[in-house]
Amino acid sequence: MSKKIAVICYNKPTRKTQEVLLRLKGKGYNDVDVYAIPFILRKTLHPLIAHRPSELLVKIDNEQLVANLNFTYISKEIEELDECFTKKSYHSILIAGAGLLPESLVSRHKLINSHPGYLPYVRGLDALKWAIYKNLPIGVTVHYVDKYADAGLLITQEKLDILSEDTFHSMCFKLWNLEMQLLVDSIEIIDTDIQLLPLSTEGGESHRRMPKDKEKKLFQKFEEYKNRNIK
Repeated sequence: MSKKIAVICYNKPTRKTQEVLLRLKGKGYNDVDVYAIPFILRKTLHPLIAHRPSELLVKIDNEQLVANLNFTYISKEIEELDECFTKKSYHSILIAGAGLLPESLVSRHKLINSHPGYLPYVRGLDALKWAIYKNLPIGVTVHYVDKYADAGLLITQEKLDILSEDTFHSMCFKLWNLEMQLLVDSIEIIDTDIQLLPLSTEGGESHRRMPKDKEKKLFQKFEEYKNRNIK
């Protein structure tokens, strides 16, 4: 496809970055600039229950993967992105790995994020775990980001139904797959005649990582959630 796409990611390979880049190539996008920003090592968290894939699809660094896909690899500091996006005209800018971005950047450019929670009900971290624990909708929301976390203009969102054969980990996989799919699909969605409405920051608590005392009850909570919501 002829649309010019930018992708923000870390300079360290991650499962999310690899999935987004491979899906873009699979959908036929060839004019893709990949902006690799420095990965900042933070304290490693060890949850009792891992719910997001971390294994790489291909054991190579981002620069080599980008070269193999015939995309363009651009190494930049976060503070340089504003100027880069101002100089070039992109159809879409996808976030495929980044922490909090500068307010000046998100206010001047339309950056697309895929959140693994059905906003505004499930905001913040560990969205799937909190949705199960509090019996809230499970789903994915794709939106233009703004200065507030998990807010901005809504592009698309989709709920996941829970089926009789589902387990906690099968729901994790389905949610992850939907998150990656809708992020890439958003490129086409924004070209349709949709009305972009602002996401509310009210009515949904912004969550931190789930503490271990609650994680210990998560499988039990999943069975309760399944009994209430099974299709």
